[in-house]
Amino acid sequence: MRHLSPRDLADALGVSESSLKRWVDAGKIDAFRTEGGHRRIAMAEAIRFIRETRAPIARPELLGLPAAVVAERAGSTRLLDFLLDGDVEGARGFLFARYIGGSPIAELADGPIREAMHSLGELWQHAQRGIFIEHRATDACLLAIASLRSMLEPPANAPVALGAGPEDDPYIIAPFLASMVTTVAGFRTINLGPDTPLAALQHAVHHHRPHMIWMSASSPIHSARARAIAKWLGSIEDATVVVGGRHGEALTGGQRRVRYLATMTELAELAGQLAPPR
Repeated sequence: MRHLSPRDLADALGVSESSLKRWVDAGKIDAFRTEGGHRRIAMAEAIRFIRETRAPIARPELLGLPAAVVAERAGSTRLLDFLLDGDVEGARGFLFARYIGGSPIAELADGPIREAMHSLGELWQHAQRGIFIEHRATDACLLAIASLRSMLEPPANAPVALGAGPEDDPYIIAPFLASMVTTVAGFRTINLGPDTPLAALQHAVHHHRPHMIWMSASSPIHSARARAIAKWLGSIEDATVVVGGRHGEALTGGQRRVRYLATMTELAELAGQLAPPR
């Protein structure tokens, strides 16, 4: 995670370095001291301050943010339009503008990202050109949200949340978004990604002893596999277990111990209740 000097952040916000240092001394911005006694500010803390105070950004490039976060076009178009053009920087600008403006990750996931991916998922019906556009757009979306993910940082000694997509489910974006949502809530998240065999997930749980386990099922699941996963999830007693996605209910096995959550907002709310206070 990148760290900023008070001058770096002051220049990015268009304020004096002395003003920035006063905010640090007043506790408005958390900072730490290097061995040489210099103040440093974590990027995640700088972004938190900007989001909470709605501070204008004079030079977004100093924070590694796309210039589009301060451009009109980032607020006047759809994410889908950028993705259809394969415009990664435009997609980054769209998401960053809204995140910096105060929109939670879960809200972005349930709103513009879900809407865009639903529309993209219908393109495969339009022959090879549609498949090409869908694949290019999906890659652009993943690159954009991965860039946003780099701005998130769990607190020190955070409990572990571990998750994955089930075997033969190739969708990568839903597990990635779930990992971001749980990170924001205060977990150190381990995302095993899509197409994860049950045995691999079991090994990971045994190794990390997570406080929370989640699975995202976007594709139909073979009934025998769904029953095996549900049986194992229902046997877990020392972690909160949740499932989601279009086909996530198949993983509950009708067990109360395994909770089905229909949206990322529901996941954010539950994760926020489970994570320790910051």
